Amino acid sequence: MSTPTPPPGGGDQYHGQGTGWGDAPQVPSYGSPQAYGQFGAPGQGPFPPVAQPGIIPLRPLTMGEIYDGAFKAIRANPLVMFGLAAVVVAVVTIIQGAFTWGLSEELNRWAGQTPTEADLDELYGTLSASLLPSLLSGVVSFVVTTALNGVLIHSVSQSVIGRTLPLGELWKLVRPQLWKLIALTLLISIAAALVMIVCFVPAFVAGASGDLGLTLGLALLGLVLAIAALLFVVVATVLATPVLVLERSGVVAAVRRSWQLTRTSFWRIAGIYLLTSILVAIVAGIVSAPIGMLGQVIGGVTGMTIAQLVGTVVAAAITTPFVAGVIALLYIDIRIRREGLDVELAAAAAEGV
Repeated sequence: MSTPTPPPGGGDQYHGQGTGWGDAPQVPSYGSPQAYGQFGAPGQGPFPPVAQPGIIPLRPLTMGEIYDGAFKAIRANPLVMFGLAAVVVAVVTIIQGAFTWGLSEELNRWAGQTPTEADLDELYGTLSASLLPSLLSGVVSFVVTTALNGVLIHSVSQSVIGRTLPLGELWKLVRPQLWKLIALTLLISIAAALVMIVCFVPAFVAGASGDLGLTLGLALLGLVLAIAALLFVVVATVLATPVLVLERSGVVAAVRRSWQLTRTSFWRIAGIYLLTSILVAIVAGIVSAPIGMLGQVIGGVTGMTIAQLVGTVVAAAITTPFVAGVIALLYIDIRIRREGLDVELAAAAAEGV
């Protein structure tokens, strides 16, 4: 079979070669430290009708199987999926909490009181002093969390074919794509912010004219449009991260590839993503609520603040790997449905036996 011409700006590691995105693209490499597979041609050797070498059956998945697979991925490699997530989230939360502690203490001290001019000057000084450290901690948190998502997605992809890689091997797979992954996350975040701002431009213009009724009406319409636009951006790009880290593509190529994969199953993916977000919010509330109540029992602003930080860490340590697992399995499910990835995954699992 001849190798298709790579797309503009491409760089996808498809069996070590660039490839186009035609009706029958070759499958990206899957699972070696050098690339996402390198495991031979499809159809080598007899496989059962539905092979399951790892956490999911190698066929199109139901929503329940995607959720079940995400939990199994955590159990398959708990040191990475849960342990690493807990450590990273804890470190990030502690850093952010340390840099914003003084400001929080000031705000809580004046809760329910009318601050004097001297108090406001003191608050302004505290805010100015904490601004730069807060920005720096935000940047560090963003980079670390982005790298964590890449590692978790790679771990899930290995669990699909029954492999468990240690953290060092997973980091070797993610590290070459780290800066691209950061750029991709920034690009998606900026795009989401821009589309939401654009939706509220008419309300801003009406507000400048002084027409309160028109402003409120346009603001309500802008809110509806902003929610719809944000949903579209999120769903259209939800597979860009697994594409970038597993197919080793470029940033723009990952976004284009994500849209190509999601557009034929847009509403199914949107439904699963929204339900996942709701479930995660519920679980986070259930986990953090008892810890917050404990902080109230301990009493004092300091006790409540510490309890809130601990609740955030515990909730995020549980939900972050689950969300990463759902996104990774959505990517694999779509590729099984559209590109016959199940045959290649079975071959990869067979080679690892």
